[in-house]
Amino acid sequence: MKTKLLFRGMLVLTIFTFTLFELYVLHPQSYAFVELPERVYQAYGVSSQEALGNSSIKFVTVNYDGQIKKFFSRAQSPVTALIDSGYSVSNRNKIVSTSPISQLYDGTYIQVYTYKTTIDEILLEIPYETILNGEVLCRNLAQEVVEQEGVLGVMSQKIKRTYKGDILVAEEIVDETIEREPRPEIIVIRGPQDLPDSVPQRGYDCNYWGSYIDNNVNATTEEKNWLKFIMKCESGCNAESNKSFYKGLFQWNPCLWYKQYPNDNIFDGEAQIKRTLQKLREGANPNQLWPACHKAYKNQPGVGELSWLQ
Repeated sequence: MKTKLLFRGMLVLTIFTFTLFELYVLHPQSYAFVELPERVYQAYGVSSQEALGNSSIKFVTVNYDGQIKKFFSRAQSPVTALIDSGYSVSNRNKIVSTSPISQLYDGTYIQVYTYKTTIDEILLEIPYETILNGEVLCRNLAQEVVEQEGVLGVMSQKIKRTYKGDILVAEEIVDETIEREPRPEIIVIRGPQDLPDSVPQRGYDCNYWGSYIDNNVNATTEEKNWLKFIMKCESGCNAESNKSFYKGLFQWNPCLWYKQYPNDNIFDGEAQIKRTLQKLREGANPNQLWPACHKAYKNQPGVGELSWLQ
């Protein structure tokens, strides 16, 4: 009889010691005060005898959206342990546990995430388009006049945002509505706008323009020969020449032309002959204004540089 009592006593002591050791290993920070076990157990609504003598009581740690609590539970699964302890559990929660879904182990750690969904409505500005009307031969001399002010459009957007706790984890646009269409800004460009078809269409006609120089231009023979050579070299004697940035008989830079002669049509062959001769007599260096063609002029046998440039 004494031997049986002694054996039972040793068995109870062994179970008590092993249980305390197991709990301390799992949660050492929680059991630093194990020398006062009864007070600890009473705080969780059980006695030390119940906790140590009943394997259905498990120690559980819950982290519910960052709030950590520890307690004893008689529940059979992590979910029922949460519900029995007063936690709200719904389809907005995600539960992660060290125990399987249908069984609760002693020392279980349960992590609960709460997902929250919001529908937010925002207003966005829709940029307006800028339309440029008009073409000019030199943008540097152009003026831009606003014919119609642009107006921003407005779009409302409904955005579904999903939060895990306080952290945004997903968002999607669920609806978009145009509240106001944008109105384009219309700008009219005003400046030199002469066109090739604004003058008589002669095309490549060196006979016509050569005769014009010989019979209508008050110039020396050297000047006339130079004018006829350069216009043939530059444009093929085509006053309507418009193939590149440079225009007309002598392929003038439109910005330079309209800056100096704003009232003259750059495609007017007679005006180009007049202004080219004027420019030459004013001291313009043909080596800079017409470098390739003037070089070709000088390289003709028995010609050389213009007399006043020698």
